[in-house]
Amino acid sequence: MVVLMDEEDEVIACVRLEGGKVVVYPLSRGEAHRLNVSHIVVRVLGFSREGLLLVQRRSKFKRSNPGKYTDTASGHISPDEATGADGLFRAAERELLEEVGVRGKLSFFTGPIYDGEDNEVNYVFLALLEGAPMFSDEVDGERSGFRTPEELRAMLSAESFVPVAKALWLHFLERYPRKDDVRSLASSFVEGWGRDELAMKLGEELRSLLIQIERARLK
Repeated sequence: MVVLMDEEDEVIACVRLEGGKVVVYPLSRGEAHRLNVSHIVVRVLGFSREGLLLVQRRSKFKRSNPGKYTDTASGHISPDEATGADGLFRAAERELLEEVGVRGKLSFFTGPIYDGEDNEVNYVFLALLEGAPMFSDEVDGERSGFRTPEELRAMLSAESFVPVAKALWLHFLERYPRKDDVRSLASSFVEGWGRDELAMKLGEELRSLLIQIERARLK
């Protein structure tokens, strides 16, 4: 008999300050959300060599943000994955494969970005995608798929998006506003770029962010 773990029981990487230092500790997903605890999430913005962007629409059966458009793939990570840049890269690769069924060459894009609504500390990756998507049950496969930058820009104005994902896509489109810009990004893409930068952002920048979060909560 196969026993499926409820997603609320998933053990995720939570973060706090102790003596001025960043501490990563385990907590169930349900408990982390109930206690309003800061936790780490990876997000992926995926694109093809043809200059198209892969946009996911969450299933209407999801507990959070049902039916909303979002990034290409995203998810919580384990405490082990939060110990360094390599772990975050692996987590991003896993989420991409689990949710949209494709592999990609990954590079670090931006982060940490704090989402106060869900207490998420987000680290964001770019992915040069290989192959056609095969969406999981967590995804509305009929309304998810590749879009041109122009189509995505129109969707961001007209459709309901997860707020942090909307901000990330807008940031991406500022840098790569046209299909040709995304093609150029693909042609010069360097797999694994940003590992050293990401390692630093898991240290002092994460510490500074957690200090800001604590100060805001005390006001």
